[in-house]
Amino acid sequence: MTSAIEHSVPGPTNNGDGAEKLLLELDVLFEQYLNLLDQYQKIRQQLSTQLSSGYISLAQANFASASRARYGPDYYDERMQASREITIAEKNVGREDFVVNCSLNPGEQSKRDTESESVPTEPDSEEAKDNATPTKIEADVNVKPKIDQRDPIRWFGLLVPPPLRSAQSKFIAIVEGPVPQLINLTKELRALEIEIGRTRKSIRKIEKY
Repeated sequence: MTSAIEHSVPGPTNNGDGAEKLLLELDVLFEQYLNLLDQYQKIRQQLSTQLSSGYISLAQANFASASRARYGPDYYDERMQASREITIAEKNVGREDFVVNCSLNPGEQSKRDTESESVPTEPDSEEAKDNATPTKIEADVNVKPKIDQRDPIRWFGLLVPPPLRSAQSKFIAIVEGPVPQLINLTKELRALEIEIGRTRKSIRKIEKY
């Protein structure tokens, strides 16, 4: 009888150690969750502030417009194509993040790099100078067309109100900043909620036995 009792003693002790370990893990998960939730709330506040600022600039642009043209969702050109695209990038194993890419002027930076590498060094002879001159002129001609006509701001001509440009830059900053950040934080919060639920379920199972 005594040996049977002694043999059964380590069971609760092991269960207690397992529960204590899971409780520590649960504390860490809750700490991570609260930190992410704090970031989420701050970015939501940032998004709200930027949206208000963008719409104020849009209202100022409408007020300063010298023509009858109005700027707003009711006057968008239906032919418009998105200039920002969201892609899914896998940064770590099992983790995918949303990334915003600009579709205007694709490869422009690579063209600049290529042109900078192709600039000739100072020629050693007059013949080399003559041969180098057309190349430089041709490079200058190729560099000039950097403006992408798909930019929606160009629908309203060259002399658009400065508040309209300000509104565009603010809305672009929203799409490239707070929006993908909130999406990624929401995913992380949801994953932590699932992990917290599993850990609490494991603790309840151990406490039953």
